[in-house]
Amino acid sequence: MKPKPPKSTLHLRVNVLLFDAFSNMLLACLLEPLRVVRDDGRAKVDWTILTHANRPLRSSSGIAIVPDKPIFEAPFCDLLLVIGGDRFREDAEDPELHRSLQLTRTAGAVIAADTGAWLLAHAGYLAGRRSTLHWQLLAEFSETFPEIMVVADHHARDGRWITCGSAASALDLILEEIGLRLGPAARFDAASMFLNDPARPSAGDLPFGGALAHPNPRIRRIIGTMAAQIEDPVGLAEIAKSSGMTLRSMVRLFGKELNTTPGQFYLNLRLARARELAVGGNRSIAEVAALCGFSCGSALTRAHKRVHGLGLSSFRTANPSRIRIQGRS
Repeated sequence: MKPKPPKSTLHLRVNVLLFDAFSNMLLACLLEPLRVVRDDGRAKVDWTILTHANRPLRSSSGIAIVPDKPIFEAPFCDLLLVIGGDRFREDAEDPELHRSLQLTRTAGAVIAADTGAWLLAHAGYLAGRRSTLHWQLLAEFSETFPEIMVVADHHARDGRWITCGSAASALDLILEEIGLRLGPAARFDAASMFLNDPARPSAGDLPFGGALAHPNPRIRRIIGTMAAQIEDPVGLAEIAKSSGMTLRSMVRLFGKELNTTPGQFYLNLRLARARELAVGGNRSIAEVAALCGFSCGSALTRAHKRVHGLGLSSFRTANPSRIRIQGRS
């Protein structure tokens, strides 16, 4: 019998409200990181696909989709994803809009993506709130809804209302939500699966496939040092010094930017590399341990079990196709 990942007490319930001509890419950027967290057993994550006015829809690229259930049967959710589409102007004038957006009343938080903010604004939900949407519509959005505090940012938070624009912004936002709700380790696993740094053409030859990009150059420099020292880990004080800061400053920076400690992040890097090596080849646990800076296979197994809830061998057996880093197959 295959071992199962340990059950988590964390539960995230998500409703997804789609509008006609929505972006497949944007939907994937919001849902796939949640799927990774669910599949890795870090939390119970489930979602229900709903559509405006309960109608069958097509995405902007023509892919047909039908709702899982009618809106009036939608379960309570911690997070509602409102994903507007290319026909947002017609949808804004649809008499059914207010009925569809009643979902927002019982949601713990609402993320409006792409043109979703336009629909919420038209229905009066964003008056007096900081909001944003796709950058191409910002000027028109501001002129059309002067009562809204429009910000030109990747995403905007105002209480339980969160708005964002492009698919890239949606990916950043959902990773941030995962970190806030489910912890930094869950965020790290989801991010390492999807993030990529196009500025590094040789990333495919590096550990993690260049998956550890971050907008803060100091964070990138520190993470780069850590990634280069997987097999022979160095002390955190040495890493801080090589990055031109004190250990205390580095600890504060990681707490602010990544909501974790440098030590925990470094350990997560080494364990992620260990999983990559274990799943991607025929190395023994002892060989993997040596390549990831652990004194022996037992030390690696204990560390992996402490962080992920099960030993590396069990994880490899139970999840042969899950543990990948973007850029590797």
